[in-house]
Amino acid sequence: MACEFCETAIPIGLSVCPACGKPQSAPGQTDRRALWFLLIVVVVFGIAVAEHHLFFKT
Repeated sequence: MACEFCETAIPIGLSVCPACGKPQSAPGQTDRRALWFLLIVVVVFGIAVAEHHLFFKT
């Protein structure tokens, strides 16, 4: 495993980099953040489209 900040090799199981001292995120945490961001974007876009169709009926 490599440090997210300084790219130093970190032994498995450590949550703090021994070289720079910065905490490391849990495995998969960045993937979950990206998924939540995508979900929020889709919901906001869906609400905008629904609002448009409610007010501008043809």
